[in-house]
Amino acid sequence: MRQVGIFGKRKSGKSALMYALTHHKIMNETKYRALEISGVGKIMLVDTVGVDAEPAFAEKSAESVEVALMLISNDSFELELSWLSKLKKSGAAIIIVITQVDKLDDGGKSLAAAVKEVSGLDTVCVSTKTNTGIEELSNKIISLLSAERM
Repeated sequence: MRQVGIFGKRKSGKSALMYALTHHKIMNETKYRALEISGVGKIMLVDTVGVDAEPAFAEKSAESVEVALMLISNDSFELELSWLSKLKKSGAAIIIVITQVDKLDDGGKSLAAAVKEVSGLDTVCVSTKTNTGIEELSNKIISLLSAERM
């Protein structure tokens, strides 16, 4: 089964994002959620432990994902950026996700610009509370997985 990994620090919104993407409510501590995407097939979302908590587990998860979502929720993102090279080595396509933008004054725009400037990667700003950016993120995931099938 194809895998999409959700990476980030503890409390960055990994589990909430997984449930927003699958349209399920948070019910327990399940770390895997399978779903079917039209045109892509079955995928498994892997909700990893925080990269700041158990890096060895997160590194193992990084080895098997086709698409990696790197979540950044504040302007202290050096650790997340260091993970980008690990994810690139694994061959995963990377989407940087600015999370919890409902808590940021400008909806995450300045944080997204700062991350893009340092990483060179585009970002998607999301809020699981307001559902902001969830459809855009879903479309990017589908696009990457569809492109890999060709």
